[in-house]
Amino acid sequence: MAIRHLRRLGDLWLGTEFAQRLRLRQTSLAMVLMAISVAMLHYAVRIGGDERGLALWAWTAYALGGMAVAYAAIRSGWSLRFTDPSLTSVQIAFAITAAALGYAQAGPLRGVCFPVLTLILMFGMFQLRARSAFGLSLFALANFGGVMGVMALLRPAAYPPAVEIGHFVMLACMLPAVAVLTARLSRIRRRLADQREELARALAQLHAVATRDELTGLSNRREMQALMDQELQRSLRHGYQFCIAIADLDHFKRVNDAHGHAAGDIVLRSFAQAGQGALRATDVIARWGGEEFLVLLPDTAMPLALGGMERLRQRVEALKIDVGDGVEVSVTVSIGLTGHRLGDTLAQTLARADRLLYEAKAAGRNQTLSD
Repeated sequence: MAIRHLRRLGDLWLGTEFAQRLRLRQTSLAMVLMAISVAMLHYAVRIGGDERGLALWAWTAYALGGMAVAYAAIRSGWSLRFTDPSLTSVQIAFAITAAALGYAQAGPLRGVCFPVLTLILMFGMFQLRARSAFGLSLFALANFGGVMGVMALLRPAAYPPAVEIGHFVMLACMLPAVAVLTARLSRIRRRLADQREELARALAQLHAVATRDELTGLSNRREMQALMDQELQRSLRHGYQFCIAIADLDHFKRVNDAHGHAAGDIVLRSFAQAGQGALRATDVIARWGGEEFLVLLPDTAMPLALGGMERLRQRVEALKIDVGDGVEVSVTVSIGLTGHRLGDTLAQTLARADRLLYEAKAAGRNQTLSD
């Protein structure tokens, strides 16, 4: 029960969408670190014996309120309109200004602001591009340099100019180094992203080669065998009916002999397009071999399957296929259709469909025979 409540609270705070949860986790961590920094600054001010009163509490409200606004902007989805919905650069820039203003409050223990600044910039290492990293480093240097100069003028006893110059020189060396590291990480990220995209394209091509017929773009024999095996398992588990049809183009050899194999390829592609157009979205047609095609009709009983195969046969019969040089050819198709029977193997179902196909051929072709 406690775990369930914690999950509900987590969903309430972070949302349920994966990418949004990642953004809000990062922002939540930044909020926690900001709260720790606020506590550290209050401690530094108290130890330094320089109670700042209203100014310190105004800074506290600014620091915590700004992070709350960033969280609200992301949690509400308002930030999705921007290129970076995480508002990474905005949050870092805000945290830099808060750290610089905190430096003006910290007095003798103001050195604690430097590791905080480094931590702030590290937040952007894995997301920012090189240009943004250098820009934010210069922004940080300008903010701290301005605060150091103002405090050295207003409170030279607590902020000796010589010490502030040393602090500024240290930041001038440290911040560009952090920016350089961020730039390197940015280049590594881009290189890895490019490699992932190339790998994804290569895998997609390999999958297409393994599952698609190169000529027609239909599923190939291997893919269709896997789909039939899946449908058989569904049928065994849930009692679904399914049908299988084998279709063969009539007198296809005549097309090759009269017009050449290139014309035959055009006919095969035209049949594939017609087949896909005539069938339902749930049906699958594959090139089974040569001019022979196999159709899988999932969750389909015989009357409906027969109507679908007749629609395919009539669509093919109406084709006028331009094979080049102004020559048009017409083709017909013979189809053997059978429903899978409980207890039969796929091989037995395919054998029945094949037998019905040859009976359709023997009976004059251009027809669908079913059992």
